[in-house]
Amino acid sequence: MRAAGLAWLAALALPASVLPWTVLPGAVLPAEAAVTKTIEHVVERGETLWSIAAQADVYDDPYLWPVIYRFNRDQIVDPAQIYPRQTLVIPIGLDAETKARARSEAGAP
Repeated sequence: MRAAGLAWLAALALPASVLPWTVLPGAVLPAEAAVTKTIEHVVERGETLWSIAAQADVYDDPYLWPVIYRFNRDQIVDPAQIYPRQTLVIPIGLDAETKARARSEAGAP
């Protein structure tokens, strides 16, 4: 993965202790998390990160799937492979910059 394509990660503004993935060099993270609310989603057969992000009670935008992937890197190795009964933690209340960067990474038009 290209480092520039992951720049939106810093916009999540989570403390390093919360991040289940490696923080990129130069990323500055504040002491307190900006994401104050999360929901849990139990994966059902046939679902993808794309379809989960598209659900109205999640993001209502399939192009935000990278946020779910990055937030759950402790249990998702390949974003194309998620499994029924996995419980994903999904951050809610993302700021506009985080959404824009995730959409860009996902190739949104």
